[in-house]
Amino acid sequence: MLDLLDSDRLVSHQPLPTLLLSTQDDRVLSANDTAHRLFGPETSGRAFSELLQCDVSIAAVFFDAVAHFGTYIDRSLSLARPDGTALRLQSYGVQVQPDLVLISFLDLDEHDHRSRVAEQEAHQRAGLSQWQNIYGFFREVEAQNHLILEAAGEGIYGINAMGQATFVNRAAQEMLGWSSDDLIGRDLHATIHHKHLNGEHFPAHTCPIYASFRQEETKRVDDDVFWRKDGKPILVEYVSTPIYDHGVLAGAVVIFRDVTERKENERKLREALAQVEELKVKLEQENDYLLTEIRSARSHTGVVGVSPAIKSLNARIDLAARNKAHVLVSGPPGSGKSLTVSAIHEASDRARRPLVRISCDHLSAQELEAELFGYRRGAFAGATRDNTGKLIMAHNGTLHLDEIADLPKGVQAKLYDVLQRGHFQRLGDSTQTPVSLTVVATTSRDLMAELRAGRFRQDLYFALNVFSITCEPLHERPEDIPYLAKHFLDRTTRRLRLPTTRLSKSNIDALTQYEWPGNVRELENVIERAALLAQGGRLEFDFQRPDSSFAARSDVVLTQDDLRSLERENLQNALRRAGGKVSGQKGAAAMLGIAPTTAYSKIKSLEIDPKAFK
Repeated sequence: MLDLLDSDRLVSHQPLPTLLLSTQDDRVLSANDTAHRLFGPETSGRAFSELLQCDVSIAAVFFDAVAHFGTYIDRSLSLARPDGTALRLQSYGVQVQPDLVLISFLDLDEHDHRSRVAEQEAHQRAGLSQWQNIYGFFREVEAQNHLILEAAGEGIYGINAMGQATFVNRAAQEMLGWSSDDLIGRDLHATIHHKHLNGEHFPAHTCPIYASFRQEETKRVDDDVFWRKDGKPILVEYVSTPIYDHGVLAGAVVIFRDVTERKENERKLREALAQVEELKVKLEQENDYLLTEIRSARSHTGVVGVSPAIKSLNARIDLAARNKAHVLVSGPPGSGKSLTVSAIHEASDRARRPLVRISCDHLSAQELEAELFGYRRGAFAGATRDNTGKLIMAHNGTLHLDEIADLPKGVQAKLYDVLQRGHFQRLGDSTQTPVSLTVVATTSRDLMAELRAGRFRQDLYFALNVFSITCEPLHERPEDIPYLAKHFLDRTTRRLRLPTTRLSKSNIDALTQYEWPGNVRELENVIERAALLAQGGRLEFDFQRPDSSFAARSDVVLTQDDLRSLERENLQNALRRAGGKVSGQKGAAAMLGIAPTTAYSKIKSLEIDPKAFK
């Protein structure tokens, strides 16, 4: 085993930065002065792995190779300077003893720098004789082609391998403002090509002209800048071609063209085209009112609009989705309550689980209880098989209770018990089933008034009303009408595969002047009807409600029978248009914007036969 004195002697005589390290202890035993300068003064005694900038597994492979071959050279190891920057190294490993490795490093960046300096010194040592030979060669070329060079409209100049000008034709002198005597023998890059148009320094080693004679290949550049004697730039395109003297690279010939005027004309043309395009967009906006804005008016799926009411709705949807609390959504019929429920579910972390809907109207207490809680076979007459129930279907998801005001009080008590305890029993079952869900209830009625009238339980009201959201009627947010109309028109034409139709300015004016007693749902139906009846891409709106003329008047009070008749006639119209089809993409339920289960319930309660419309 080497002692400390021997190890210091071993590394001190090495010309490269050298470390002696123990592979068993991962410890640098000794380092020479150049290694201390490269890696830091406290390199000796440190763990070698602390110096690494690469993965330790790469070092392990390197040392295995050294142990196997005795000596090994590789560039995979990366170590750090004292300031933490990585070094690009070539590593030389020698196995000194079974657990001792002598490793020397060649700094590749420093090596490349020394090579470039040596190359420059070699050119300088070539002396005046070499310069005179090259200069004479270019003068000979210039003499032989004098008439061509002087008559050419393009600027032409030659440079030797040091980048110094050897000849400059008349066109180049006129474009650059320099005389031939000014430029011959000067570093042409530093004189006319030293910075970019934005003023940034242009290093010679990145110049395509230099690269053409150093890499011995022709370089073509279409967008660059040369600098005149008066300090003004000219935009140029050029070709730089290597030139040889008896097979030896002598430099390059550059042919360039001043394209400043052409580039300026192109800029003016682009600006003119931009102005034409701007006018075109303005004209399109007249006929296609929302062509560029509709996307920005949608925050959540289907929630469309830019009004303060919609912005507030989107903010409350986000809050409800994050807080996981039960939500009560209220608003007049057709104002978008179901859409709000979907947006809350999709924005929450329960979005991967089901959104289960159940309609609380038009079902008896027994039917609601059975659908909500499920039942065992034989729990009641007609229960011929087990039924899961909507509660368990919504486990870890969202349960939407539509028109919660119609929920019978007996079912209200059982639902409140589920929300409090977190478990329930199916009908005819003695086992408690745990359930975790978010309930979003919707209603078009004043639930507080129902509570005061004794028709709704106070405990359930406060359990559901942890977070409340109100959907405003459409007539109170007219600025949303254009965006909604465009949204419904696009959706209808895609769904029914209708010809593309656009909303005109007059269409928007007509829509915003109407009162919309049926809210968003009525707007959707009006747009769909207009799209189906459009002639030649033109839309015309029929604002008459489908029942009778009195329904379009906002000052008429309808009886319950009137409302039932109105609902029946509207459902029949939807079935007639759908050919008797209730569910599916083109079914009556989709046209009305309600769930198929709700549509079937209404068909049953209104005593309508869908087969009559096939």
